[in-house]
Amino acid sequence: MANYGYFIDLHERGSFIADVRDAQGKTIYEVRAGNELGEDEASPVDDGFMKHVEDIDGLQSYLLDLKLLQPGDRILTMRDFERDLEETEDADEQAEAPRP
Repeated sequence: MANYGYFIDLHERGSFIADVRDAQGKTIYEVRAGNELGEDEASPVDDGFMKHVEDIDGLQSYLLDLKLLQPGDRILTMRDFERDLEETEDADEQAEAPRP
């Protein structure tokens, strides 16, 4: 089970770009909508997989269908993902700390 972060990089005036990142910061999927789509491209929103560009549950189901996520994996908002990474790092540091 792994957590992934949903990072919205651009969301203004008809343009939208976001990506899903793993704990190492690697992008595993990119979401584009509006003016950021090519002529023959469609977004997961256009295709009905997401209700809107911030529909993390719809995106998670879609990426499970694509086998980019495994059952039990979760996509978190950027804020929740970064908090989760910090808590994991703190727990790892405490576990590695020498005991008196």
